[in-house]
Amino acid sequence: MIRTETRVSITTGQTGPGRQCRQRSLASTMLTGLAMAMLPTVARAQEPPAPPPDTSAPATANTGLGEIVVTATHKSESIQKVPISLQAFDATKLEENHVANFADYAQMLPSVSFESLGPGRSQPFFRGIAVAGGQFSTVGSYLDEIPITDSANGGYNSEPEVHIYDVERVEALSGPQGTLFGASSLAGTLRVITNKPKLDKIEAGLDVTVDKYGPGAGGYMFEGFINLPITSNLAIRLMAFDEHEGGYINNTHGTYAYQSLPITIDNAALVKKNYNPDDEYGGRATLLWEPSPDWKITPSITYQRINSQGSYNFDPRFGDLNVHDYSPTYLIDHWYQASLTIEGKIGDFDLVSASGYFHRTFYNANDYTYYSVTYDKLVAAGLDANTYNSFKDKNGNYINPTQQYYGRTTERKWTQELRLSTPKSWPVHVTGGGFFQYQRWSIDDSYYIPGVSQATSTSLGISLAVPGEFQPDAYYLVEFEDHAVDKGLFAEGNYDLTDKIKLLAGIRYYQSQNNTAGFDGIWTSAVAAGCWNTDPNAVYNLFIHPSRLSCINTNENYEQKGETHKLGAQYQFDQSKMVYFTYSTGFRPGGGNQIVGAQPYKADTLVNLEVGWKTRWGRNFRWNGAIYTELWKGVQYNLTPAGVQGNNITVNAGNARVKGIESDFEYKPIQALTLSASGSYNNAKLVTNFCDLNQPPNRTLLASCSVLNTYTSVSGVPEISGGDAAALAGTRLPRQPKFKGNVSARYEFDVSSAKSFVQAQIFHQSGSTSNLNVEYDQLLGDTAGFTTFNFSSGASIGKFSVEAFIENAFDSRGIISKNAFCEIQYCAQSARSYPVKPQYFGLKIGYKY
Repeated sequence: MIRTETRVSITTGQTGPGRQCRQRSLASTMLTGLAMAMLPTVARAQEPPAPPPDTSAPATANTGLGEIVVTATHKSESIQKVPISLQAFDATKLEENHVANFADYAQMLPSVSFESLGPGRSQPFFRGIAVAGGQFSTVGSYLDEIPITDSANGGYNSEPEVHIYDVERVEALSGPQGTLFGASSLAGTLRVITNKPKLDKIEAGLDVTVDKYGPGAGGYMFEGFINLPITSNLAIRLMAFDEHEGGYINNTHGTYAYQSLPITIDNAALVKKNYNPDDEYGGRATLLWEPSPDWKITPSITYQRINSQGSYNFDPRFGDLNVHDYSPTYLIDHWYQASLTIEGKIGDFDLVSASGYFHRTFYNANDYTYYSVTYDKLVAAGLDANTYNSFKDKNGNYINPTQQYYGRTTERKWTQELRLSTPKSWPVHVTGGGFFQYQRWSIDDSYYIPGVSQATSTSLGISLAVPGEFQPDAYYLVEFEDHAVDKGLFAEGNYDLTDKIKLLAGIRYYQSQNNTAGFDGIWTSAVAAGCWNTDPNAVYNLFIHPSRLSCINTNENYEQKGETHKLGAQYQFDQSKMVYFTYSTGFRPGGGNQIVGAQPYKADTLVNLEVGWKTRWGRNFRWNGAIYTELWKGVQYNLTPAGVQGNNITVNAGNARVKGIESDFEYKPIQALTLSASGSYNNAKLVTNFCDLNQPPNRTLLASCSVLNTYTSVSGVPEISGGDAAALAGTRLPRQPKFKGNVSARYEFDVSSAKSFVQAQIFHQSGSTSNLNVEYDQLLGDTAGFTTFNFSSGASIGKFSVEAFIENAFDSRGIISKNAFCEIQYCAQSARSYPVKPQYFGLKIGYKY
């Protein structure tokens, strides 16, 4: 059997129409409350006096570029003073670029690439550190002080989709951030910093957007926030949003006649134009209490829900933005994060305590027709027995063997970090502390054939169902509880050697433990585990499974200890120009594999050597950049061994190196015009051979290899053969374009009393490979480079604003990634492509108080 390379899940009774209506009503109520709160008659009573006008310069003077203050090193400082490669978008930049989600700001980051299956199912990469494998991400994701990085669960991450509204800034830290941010910040860290309550004034805003995809349907979005001082030392800030995106993928009519069975399937009942709409809503509530001038206590809770229908990947065989789906496909993803941040002083030392609880459950269903079609072709060609796809019901009729999928994954994460920083007056500035995190994932995946629990195999004469908690007709079942504990002690500091030279050092000691236990396999796996009724008179209900996790065939533990380091030096030519050198390391924990007999995989590590510069030339020009080389050791990668029904194991595939450069500038030749650009070049390659697996029953890599695999076609089915290496040294790492960059221009002007603007942007990225395995990559195909153009124009009068925009104006069909339903050598012909957002235009009206 061939198993998919991606993870998907489904709904239960908890997500029925009544519950959805109640949750959406809550979001609507919050938005209504925000709109009412903004009525001038209510707000004017507490409105603070207006500040005096600034008469220091004439209105036509060039006031230069503003500064962005970041907290990338756990202290507030100008981005121009931070000696690491860092990009940050403040609230103004986010609004100017219509950023609402991860894909929007990832497009603007030249060192970040990603692959995706749609909303809530994206996996980010930094600087070419991009290979599918391992249980954890290579990128750390944070919401304020709390990590929300998700598990890969078999090689495909699905980072929580944080809605970008009422956000102070987004920070992207390139390179290993293992000292301050620990595990899963192997390649970089993404941080979303939300706006906090203010004690001294009322603030509120409401934005309404109507939009449409050029080749698809229309949508809308309501967003609102309010900041309310309650007392002199207590304030609350609320944010809520409700969004509907029209779809742009069409499920067109298709049929398939099975070659090994007298059955023809037809998707007429599911044919629909623009069948992938997306509905999202949620909100955030943050309270600020200052019990004394030196102490702040900030509890916060964020909730979001996604209901994403259909597929966001199209099948080029059936035309542009078309697919043939034969069963429902959707994702329902809801999560919340509760956090408590305490900031204060102990003497002259700064103390920060950050506590968090994150809970996420996602369900989705997926069409698995082409998995079944592949097996049908194998059986018809005589390359496989008919155990899998030939079943008869109790009346002796063949049942439809078309497989479907649904599942549920629930994640819980408890986090605690405590930091202490030395007084700012000291010549040595040190931040140190401790970190603890416990994570637990409950995973239930059912690959099922409707009716198989009441049908018998034509070759064996018994039912081969292995029912799980949520699906009685499972033919392949994944049922696991995974646990992970991460502990860390860290310190990072700098010393002013002279007024121009600053030295930097950091260290983190970490301990990682994880366990994976449960059942993974088909009926033969249950037989091997002793969970199968072998009574020759029994026909149905043969899987001995009275409760969840009552049959366990895998129980793997893994523990690792180690250190990460950072060393650096910074030379400040003057107040506006500096260069820096950084040596830094990062790690990603290893873990156990789900397949019986597979050995655990080790942590992979990254060593980064970087020289960078941050300069400002006068008031109007800023130029930053970095040149780097990174050595990635023990690359975690997913492989599919023979004889395990297509399931994956993670191995350490070897070492790779990235050499690159990234740079950005901003220029304001006159007050009305702002020009900016950023770009990166990354050359990421293996530096050791990536060997193939030993033959079954071994689940380990060959000790050495030198001959690249080739593939041959047997009865139209490709087979990998003829070598002992999956990829040789020099093979390019997948998913990362060698070049990615953007250029933008914004011109602001007055029309009577209206402050107006026009803006244009160009985004370009080169093509990328799709898989590290050379033969798989050739079967799947590389992506081509593409260029998109965005335009917008608008005006504001007083507190009101209006803006028209169009993104991907010329409807470029750039492909971000390609994805196969099952093992690539069998399912490459039915692979689907995830496109960049098609042409998208709209009108946005806003009110800020």
